[in-house]
Amino acid sequence: MKILALHTLAFLHVHRRALLVFYLFFTGLVLAAIAPLFSSALTALRPITGHAAISTGGLVQFVVSPGGLLWISATATLTALLVILQQAGMTWIAASGGGREYRIAIATLWALARRFKQLLTLTLLQLSGHALIAVPFLLAIVVSYQWLISPHDIYYLKLERPPEVWWFLGISGVAALGIAVCNGWLYLRWVLSVPLLLLERRGARDALKQSSRYIHGQRLPVMGAIIAGLVGLALIPIVVTWLFQAVGGEIITSLPERMGVLMPVTLGLIALYILFTLTAAFAGMAAYSMLIYSVYRQATGHHRHSTAQTLPRRASPLAWSAELLIIILAATQAWFVLQSFDHRDDVSITAHRGSAFKAPENTVSAIRQAIEDGADYVEVDIRMTADGVPVLWHDTDMRRVFGLNARISDITLEEARARDAGSWFGPAFSDERIATLEQVIETTRGQAHLYLDLKPAPETPDLTREVVHMLQRMDAVENTVIAAAEWRVLAEARQLEPSLKTSLLAQFIVGPLWEQHFDILGLRQNRVTPATVARTHRAGNELHVWTVNTPQAMSRFIDMGVDNIITDRPAVLAQLLQRRQALTDAELLVIKLRNWLR
Repeated sequence: MKILALHTLAFLHVHRRALLVFYLFFTGLVLAAIAPLFSSALTALRPITGHAAISTGGLVQFVVSPGGLLWISATATLTALLVILQQAGMTWIAASGGGREYRIAIATLWALARRFKQLLTLTLLQLSGHALIAVPFLLAIVVSYQWLISPHDIYYLKLERPPEVWWFLGISGVAALGIAVCNGWLYLRWVLSVPLLLLERRGARDALKQSSRYIHGQRLPVMGAIIAGLVGLALIPIVVTWLFQAVGGEIITSLPERMGVLMPVTLGLIALYILFTLTAAFAGMAAYSMLIYSVYRQATGHHRHSTAQTLPRRASPLAWSAELLIIILAATQAWFVLQSFDHRDDVSITAHRGSAFKAPENTVSAIRQAIEDGADYVEVDIRMTADGVPVLWHDTDMRRVFGLNARISDITLEEARARDAGSWFGPAFSDERIATLEQVIETTRGQAHLYLDLKPAPETPDLTREVVHMLQRMDAVENTVIAAAEWRVLAEARQLEPSLKTSLLAQFIVGPLWEQHFDILGLRQNRVTPATVARTHRAGNELHVWTVNTPQAMSRFIDMGVDNIITDRPAVLAQLLQRRQALTDAELLVIKLRNWLR
């Protein structure tokens, strides 16, 4: 293993500049050409894939639909192909002799172009093999989900955690371990296929077979080195981010309260972070590629390509241009990042089901508490009783709140109001009863805006119509947001009342936001990134993030530029906004820098 490490470092040292030039060329080509082409292809696939923003309700349908499968396959293929092409390019450079860096990089790109068909075939074969191995385990997860989880409301399962939850987690854990072990072993067996295909001009199938034979004869330390290389690749961004979060914050807080000092230092820190990130990403990928090439040479005894011809000790000025280009790119990007920092906190507060941390969700008490806590909007879930009354109710059944294994649409309002809707949260709320939409409109009038999440069921197809008509009758249309996880609900609401604002509660975005059926895109917090925010704003939509309950996450999304934060703790968010208004420029700059680094 020691010899393997020394060979890897030697190849990395000898070819470092050629590798760097190729990395820049390849990355630039991907950003300038391949990414826009892929985006255009997604747009062209609109008739097949359907909507660009996939709603919560349409997630399963999308995944199992022909369009969804096509999108998943295309995304996986492109991602894997780019990784293989980059590794192949670095492998080609490692096998070459000395020479001018730019000539080597261009020659490498040409070699990849000539072998592109074979590399694409290799990518497709690898993906197919991994998919075939993973399918039985994934089916086990799907079947156990349908059998154990789907019959129950998700929030009942989260709170009560019946045995079905633990059975499902156990089955899923075993299946995930099976995927990790089986697919991991397959990856190791095929890890030499790229150099075999590229350097020995083998076909894709032959390269995979030969790789399996060579790897079978290797010792455990070699496998350990490859696994360690993969772990190192995953840890690089985490370590770099942690380091700059710790050091950058200390540096800025120790500086004098003068923007003439703070801004240049912050600019320098951002530039250094970008520079280190780019360098670390390049070094990690290059080192891993050199490791695979070293394993290939050791396994095959392949010594045809000599590395004796190296660059002269005193490289020409042109050889330093790659390093200079990276520094210029980092400084330019840092300037744009710094310019994007907005000292204003322009974000609205939406209380999720009222102040759900202080009172039973979707009740009058929770709504009044949300108003007291400073919420701009009160989000509530709307379903319909058997007698056609819109009421505040989230779950698909009544088990969590009423202890009944039935739907709210199975009973009348009178029957529902006869039951205790608050004791499940705490004894102090034992007198709480189910709230109607009419009560909510009167409670919030003039104090907060409504954010109505409509949840129609097959047995209540008139829910949207009844809600819109009630808003119209009670003069409550203005500033009210109609939210839903289904496109058809928003389209119906917009048709009934064009002035209503609509919000699509989506899981993720798969293409350009071409739809005009909504004003607001609501995303789960783990789906929101600065790029998503910018993309949504470019499409002319607001972006609302849900459900955010920690001050750290709230602060991060404020600096990300979201328009609305949906939270169970509106008082915490209101206090955070007040504290941020009292911060000095230096303190606010530290927070924004840390949030940007996360």
